[in-house]
Amino acid sequence: MMDTNPSEVMEVTRKLYYEDAYLKEAKAKVLEVKEGALLLDGTIFYPTGGGQPHDKGWINGVEVLDVYKDDAGNVWHVVAEPEKFKPGDEVELKLDWDYRYKLMRIHSAMHLMEHVLNVVLPGEWSLYGSGMSSEKGRYDITYPENVNGWKGQIIETFNGLVDEGGEMRIWWEGETRYTQIRDFEVIPCGGTHVKDIKEIGHLRKLKRSSLGKGKQRIEMWLED
Repeated sequence: MMDTNPSEVMEVTRKLYYEDAYLKEAKAKVLEVKEGALLLDGTIFYPTGGGQPHDKGWINGVEVLDVYKDDAGNVWHVVAEPEKFKPGDEVELKLDWDYRYKLMRIHSAMHLMEHVLNVVLPGEWSLYGSGMSSEKGRYDITYPENVNGWKGQIIETFNGLVDEGGEMRIWWEGETRYTQIRDFEVIPCGGTHVKDIKEIGHLRKLKRSSLGKGKQRIEMWLED
């Protein structure tokens, strides 16, 4: 019978970023080193997924270049100098917190924007694409009218809700993770978010561009 590594068939990484998205540092143990990547028994590093880029930072001072999740749900950390690590090592994890916090704010802003579009735009719109970086968020939507006609109202409504604030709740139902701002829409999402939408800050810029008949791109930038 062929030997199978436990990490290939079962989840062994404790996802600390789900337990506390504000954790900036943590300790962990190296379980496996493979193809320049480390498998740890726990991590604060969010892997690329759900439209959110992976976290940046350092493990024992060595730069983390990429973070990804395998089919078993384990999180692998591609590092600049993998030869410095071996299974059994106790290591210190440190996030590039400024970068992560920007992602948390942008991701949360996109959830809030979904609510704002539902409130402001007459009739029905639908989302068919999205993306984000630490600098901006993007929604690709179908809507028959030029969204620029409601641009001022969208910005005003968004910023007004940010000023009011409100808890961003997160919970699990089985394998699905849900988020909800105040009593707004319930959105399934596996990303990292702020605790209160006051942390998002105001919109600095909102840009609409055409992607063809009835298709529009909305990009948003936040104030620092």
